[in-house]
Amino acid sequence: MAQNKKAADQKSAAKQILKSQYSNDAAAQRGRVLEFLRRHGSLSTLDARHLIDVMHPAARVMELRRFGHEIATVWSNETTPEGGEHRVARYYLMSEARGC
Repeated sequence: MAQNKKAADQKSAAKQILKSQYSNDAAAQRGRVLEFLRRHGSLSTLDARHLIDVMHPAARVMELRRFGHEIATVWSNETTPEGGEHRVARYYLMSEARGC
């Protein structure tokens, strides 16, 4: 039950993030990734694609790291909404760059 509430909270927050920052340019996608990480602490590749409409999260995370954000990667197996199991990255915000 608690996991269902967490998933519902993530979807709700993701909709707010999308509504306030929607654009397909890289800067907007970086903003959505960073905002999701701030709110939830972690973001998987699947979360990024399905919840905040970032199709290549690895690139956005790499760019955030270049800006000085410390983001850790942990590999895990997760199931897609379509039922397939994949090895995906889960990103954790460890610390933010100064001045952000």
